[in-house]
Amino acid sequence: MSTMGKRKQFDRALYVVADRDAKAATLDWLKSLDFSTVDTTERKDFDIICKSKEEKLHLYEVEIKYSWKGDWSPYWAEIRIPHRKKRLLDKWQKECPEASFTFIVFRNDCKKAWHINAEVLLTCEVKEVSNRNVRRGELFFHIPVEEADMIDMK
Repeated sequence: MSTMGKRKQFDRALYVVADRDAKAATLDWLKSLDFSTVDTTERKDFDIICKSKEEKLHLYEVEIKYSWKGDWSPYWAEIRIPHRKKRLLDKWQKECPEASFTFIVFRNDCKKAWHINAEVLLTCEVKEVSNRNVRRGELFFHIPVEEADMIDMK
């Protein structure tokens, strides 16, 4: 098996809706913070790039977990992020390691989200997960919930 593993087939329609909703929710939340610039231009890397008034760069990768409805179950000990996001970790480390990089994983209604510092992904376990889209082979970062912060996004 390759290091990338197998993946579910890309669904452009789902991506467009999820990307739009996750970015909109993040932008609403960012309005409460003090950023001098916010860039959500569609690109092949980070979803949102911001600069604080102090000129510190902040990078965000956002996604929605549609299966997460209501409260986070105490039986869910980890958050899973697709291993294909490693290319973003590599780019961050190579091109802008001084930037803050955060993964935001939204609940289906975008009112709550896990915020995960990208540093955590560098040391967490990567394991194969079977799911309804890919029976064998899709790799995910497994982030313990203790390594993330639950944020009220409203």
